[in-house]
Amino acid sequence: MAEPLSEEHRLPLGSLRLVGQGGEAQIYAWSDDRVVRLLRARGSNGRIAFEVAALEAARSAGVRVPQIYEEVVVDGRPGLVMERLEGLDLLSIIGRKPWLVFRSGRLTGEIHARINAARAPASLPRVTDVVRDGMVRLKHQEPALIEWISGIVERLPGGEALCHGDFHPGQVMFSDAQYAALDWSGAMRGDPLFDYARTRVLLSIGEPPPGTGLPLRFLATAGRQLLLSSYMRSYERSATEPVDGARVRDWEIVTVALRLLENIARERSRLLRRLRRECGSHR
Repeated sequence: MAEPLSEEHRLPLGSLRLVGQGGEAQIYAWSDDRVVRLLRARGSNGRIAFEVAALEAARSAGVRVPQIYEEVVVDGRPGLVMERLEGLDLLSIIGRKPWLVFRSGRLTGEIHARINAARAPASLPRVTDVVRDGMVRLKHQEPALIEWISGIVERLPGGEALCHGDFHPGQVMFSDAQYAALDWSGAMRGDPLFDYARTRVLLSIGEPPPGTGLPLRFLATAGRQLLLSSYMRSYERSATEPVDGARVRDWEIVTVALRLLENIARERSRLLRRLRRECGSHR
């Protein structure tokens, strides 16, 4: 359990050493065995509360997650002082040892199914509310498509499962001979198949960086397909209930649309093609 939100730390941000970062947060060294994960946005204390609740729910379900020691504010930015885990995430391990792609997919699926089997705290945002808000934000970009997708959203169920919101092998770290699930800032409660569909989309659209040679691009594409198929088999085998394929496909359409909000230029045309193809096949 984290301590209550502390008073503002008067440390200048420049005195902390950056050790990692993502789209929503940066991670700085705090002490020899601790790091502080600071949100990029100031005044986002609510997001911190969601993350703490999700971490505690995951731990209660038997999922190893970093220990939280304290909630802090540094330079106006809320954050969590957390256990420092030393190791490599599964994507980095695959990059160094490609023959471990099957094992990495299997582990990702097993851990994800365990997460989704947990009941989410009532304080977490609902998946359906977050999705509907996303549809509103997208409607001006592609009105006809979003109207069709909004109809799909209305027939999808709610739920009370713990959803990570951004789970993939890069969120699974191998440390001290154990695996830990990281980055819970997007956690929600809802249909577990939303979370499963989101990961399937993430694994299917990943691409090598621009400038990668053709042989390596081919290997990366093949490896991505192997990773995806291994993950899917493992998740569906480990899930507590049979996976409804039709519902997963509906959630995939929704999550592809939500991916547009991330404004990744090299993906946009491909995402729109996929949505238009899906829309055409359902009419």
